[in-house]
Amino acid sequence: MAQSRGASMRRWFAVPRGETAARLTLLGLVIVLQDLLELPRPALHTAPGKQLLGIGVFLILGVSLALLLVAMRPQLPAWRALRSRRVQAVVLLLVLAACPTGLMQIGRMATVAFAPPSYPNDGTTLDHYAAQQLLEGHNPYSTTDIVAAVRLYGQDPEHTTALGQGAFASLFPLNYPDGQMLRQVFATEPAGHPNEITEFESHLSYPALAFLPLVPLVWAGLQTVTPFYVLCFLLLILLLALAVPVELRLWVVLLAVADAPLLDATVGGVLDVFYILLLVAACRWWRRPFISTLLLGLAIAAKQLAWFILPFYALLVWRERGWREALARLGGATAVFAVFNAPFFLNNPRSWVTGLLAPENSFMFPSGTGLIRLSLSGVLPLFPQSFYTVLELLALAACVWWYWRYGKGRPEIALVLAVLPLFFAWRSLTTYFYFIALPAVVLVIASERRAAGKPEAATPKREHLRGRALSESALAQGRQ
Repeated sequence: MAQSRGASMRRWFAVPRGETAARLTLLGLVIVLQDLLELPRPALHTAPGKQLLGIGVFLILGVSLALLLVAMRPQLPAWRALRSRRVQAVVLLLVLAACPTGLMQIGRMATVAFAPPSYPNDGTTLDHYAAQQLLEGHNPYSTTDIVAAVRLYGQDPEHTTALGQGAFASLFPLNYPDGQMLRQVFATEPAGHPNEITEFESHLSYPALAFLPLVPLVWAGLQTVTPFYVLCFLLLILLLALAVPVELRLWVVLLAVADAPLLDATVGGVLDVFYILLLVAACRWWRRPFISTLLLGLAIAAKQLAWFILPFYALLVWRERGWREALARLGGATAVFAVFNAPFFLNNPRSWVTGLLAPENSFMFPSGTGLIRLSLSGVLPLFPQSFYTVLELLALAACVWWYWRYGKGRPEIALVLAVLPLFFAWRSLTTYFYFIALPAVVLVIASERRAAGKPEAATPKREHLRGRALSESALAQGRQ
């Protein structure tokens, strides 16, 4: 009994080796680099300093995404550093250095339900208010507005989305208003009239499943809706930990604790934690048609960013199961989307469409850490918004083409390829990229371990051909 218990403990604290250790090393580097982007940035106003900071931010995100792509490769490159125990130890120390801050955030998660709301983005503020409006019998797409929501929940107007028109027209597009100016202009805005507000994005900007899960929390009288996102975070880590063998679970948890962007988003109640959970689960169980289709439908019903994975998911199923099943799954996911959104669309089509298209507002200030960061820092000129849109579409086409040629049977890489085009967008916010690394690499490792432990399950087409071959063999033996 004691020996068995000791062996079990040794499995939990086993040190990864080989390709698994190399992938975890790359993942650790990606997380450490993205942690750096969460550090407070100095307010540099001189051109040289501003340009250097912009180049640094651009390179940190770009290198982290490049290393993530390397970590996703079926065969890792023969880099000695990846397999060096010294390098792996250094990366482990860097990951451990990020853990104290992560533990503090986890401590905040335990008490967040008892504190007043503190949302670092206006999306959560609007979703909270939308849930309240629904409980009061209103269509949130018609009655939700940012002014009423910010004043009701006592949020800082600095965390709103300014538009380059009205009082901010002279600043558009390169000079985003500072916090003081945002508060001054916001104080003059009327509440209850979202269509009259020109300086701020005031409409509910996400599909209906962004706020529907928050309704029970608001009904129960909780001050904040953050506990829902804490639950999503816990489910995501549980899903990833259970996907890998026992000896790797502690490492998955350790990397999650070091993942500052993921923890900060959870404490801040950022919607991305919810839709990423749904997408990861849909990819994890993609061989189960009903479950995967349902999860995919829920994801696209929660946030528009999930829509980017649809062509990759369709190609994945097409290559493995045929085009009919691919179309059936897309149709099923669309039906799930319609179930949650149709009531609001039918009640007020214009408000619903206006809300969902709000992120594409042409008066949105450029922002982000992708290519646009070089333009905002003065390293490159700021091109027209259409230029970045074309780059984004070209990148999306290139990613889809690559996935069709080389991504057969690999749902994990689809998670990464779906967000890469946003690196070239007019608005390439860091939250578009932060939450993919940990689940994508962990799912690759889990897939490798399953493939090493047992033969891959045959697809229905392969099963049919195998059965046909066996029948023909038996018939031939009977004739003999």
